[in-house]
Amino acid sequence: MAKAIIISADEIKKTLPGYAPERSGDFHRESARLADKEYAKALLDSSETQVILLSGGAASGKTEYLSAYLADTRAIILDGTLPTVEGFLIKKRAAEKCDKKVSIHAVIPDDLRRAFVAFLERERKFDEEHFYRTHFSSRKTLLEIAETYPDVSITVVTSYFRKEKEMEFEIFAHEDRANLIAYLQEIQYTEGEITKIVSTL
Repeated sequence: MAKAIIISADEIKKTLPGYAPERSGDFHRESARLADKEYAKALLDSSETQVILLSGGAASGKTEYLSAYLADTRAIILDGTLPTVEGFLIKKRAAEKCDKKVSIHAVIPDDLRRAFVAFLERERKFDEEHFYRTHFSSRKTLLEIAETYPDVSITVVTSYFRKEKEMEFEIFAHEDRANLIAYLQEIQYTEGEITKIVSTL
């Protein structure tokens, strides 16, 4: 059975000297740099023709979705938040130079408050601003990509917590690009608005 080539900055962190989950934020820059380096190597060395970029704020359920639905996909998969269009374009152009096609799978939590609770409870620790920033930037970037790059396939997945904290996923079935863009416009929030939403807990 095919296995995806998965590149995750969070997994790379665990290999760095001195890493501890409660100090995860301190290792983010270095692990992201190493993930980019690993991505570039995978593009050159792998015969896979598909590249999947994950998108979504912290504690959205991206890693769980990847494990449940994408782990056996014949593709290079970069597990990250996709915070900027500039970063997306760098990855897209690099993939195209290696004759590979980029698509995006975006994981959006059904409830930001639920995601915030999961963010606070998980072992890997970041400051709260990391949550606000990644949920704002990933949605903003996704909308701009949807509007500007119609050739890029975008799969939007809603994550839910069901009984006993089990996570489930539902693919957003958009009729066309305009329908997708309309949905993405509806779920845009500023960092301040996200802060207010989760403050109601």
